[in-house]
Amino acid sequence: MKKTLLWLVACSMVFAGVRAYADGHRFNRQFDPVVLQGTTIAPFLGRNIQNFRLYKVVREKGKHGLARESLQSTPFQPIPFQIDERDEYGDWIFNYDKHGNPVPLKRTSLSPQDELVFMAKDAGKKANTDQLNVPGADVMEIELTDPLNNTHAYVYLMSYKDNPPPLSPVRYVQYDPRDDRVTAQLYVMAFSKKAPLSYDYFAVPKSAGGEGINIFDGFKMRLDINTVLFNIHKDEDDFKSRLVGYIQGPVRVIRRVANSMDIMLGIQSPSVLSDSAYYYDFFQFPTVVDIPIDLRRLYIVKKARLVTTTDFNHNALGMEFYNSNNPGGLKITGMMSKAQEDLNRSPYDWAVVSGPQGAWMNRVVMGKDVPFTKGLYFVDDESKPDPPENEPGQIGSTGYDFGNLMKARKGTYTFTSYIYVPVGYKPGQEKPWLNIIDHPVTHVVYYNNQRVEPVKFTFKKH
Repeated sequence: MKKTLLWLVACSMVFAGVRAYADGHRFNRQFDPVVLQGTTIAPFLGRNIQNFRLYKVVREKGKHGLARESLQSTPFQPIPFQIDERDEYGDWIFNYDKHGNPVPLKRTSLSPQDELVFMAKDAGKKANTDQLNVPGADVMEIELTDPLNNTHAYVYLMSYKDNPPPLSPVRYVQYDPRDDRVTAQLYVMAFSKKAPLSYDYFAVPKSAGGEGINIFDGFKMRLDINTVLFNIHKDEDDFKSRLVGYIQGPVRVIRRVANSMDIMLGIQSPSVLSDSAYYYDFFQFPTVVDIPIDLRRLYIVKKARLVTTTDFNHNALGMEFYNSNNPGGLKITGMMSKAQEDLNRSPYDWAVVSGPQGAWMNRVVMGKDVPFTKGLYFVDDESKPDPPENEPGQIGSTGYDFGNLMKARKGTYTFTSYIYVPVGYKPGQEKPWLNIIDHPVTHVVYYNNQRVEPVKFTFKKH
């Protein structure tokens, strides 16, 4: 296995160098997942999912040391991919239950609502036309385009009639339900035993350029509503979270939990399902804020505030904090400095904490019609408690202060938090991570030299 992985890495390095030399510019989207609905690969609908394989074209050295396309009859290298099933209502079909037991697929054929998932970095060179004649298989070409420089890369989805070749041995991410822990190539994260809504472990392994130590105290959420009669305070300890099921594949994990809040006297709110996704280099999770009444019309309410933060621990001392409004960087010391006090706390787009220990980057994307502004919350004072917490005090505690909840009308508001791992970060190097959302990789599918137009599909309503 180890030799195989080293061989794969060596091939990818040779391939990248040759493309840069030959093309001047090369397709270089290293961090982007590619997710295609079954509707976009319509000619393969109804075919056996177990017989699909995904490949890229590889190169090998010729007599004079120059890279060239392989002259083998099958010049393809398998790459990691997965097909995640969804039902007709758009709900995930999980392949593991809450105990970690495998769940057989409900069906074996590809449906329009299913998703093909792989990483853009695994794409390769365009195959020659004669190379697409693969015995026992139909071949579909998927062309990827970086919209920033109009460069291309290609993968080849093959549907075998039977006896498909072995899958890629590479696995980017693994989930352990017993410890509620995700182990990916660039990070290890785990959820709190005391407050499962919050994750309280985050480390960048030495193999990924970090020190392999936990730099987190925990993800915190504080909701305060002040009225003329009483005050309401809710935090992560007031939520109950239970695992429902998960999807485990070589490219991503999707973890579903049911969350409910302690309203009062042990009475829990109805459960709300929440799905989070984990790739080799980042993960994302939604935050849902349910406003049951128009607060500005409730005369007894004086103030409403929501703060979500990531509080680091003593292992993070010495790391640097940056964000889109404060790109110069400030050292985290556990003692609030004047420069930290004077930070620009206006609404911002992204934040990074980076150092030899590893790197953590957060970006929150608001849903449509969300009236909240996301001002900066930052406290670096280990003498200032903020319970509940694992380690007293606040060390580089950074996040968002949604201080204008009074502007919100009755309704449910959703925003998504993205946690990236820009190891070795230097100012200005956040762009490749921002491009995942701002300038996503596009794709075009070809089958039998004809462009495939997606079929129409609409999810049913419950």
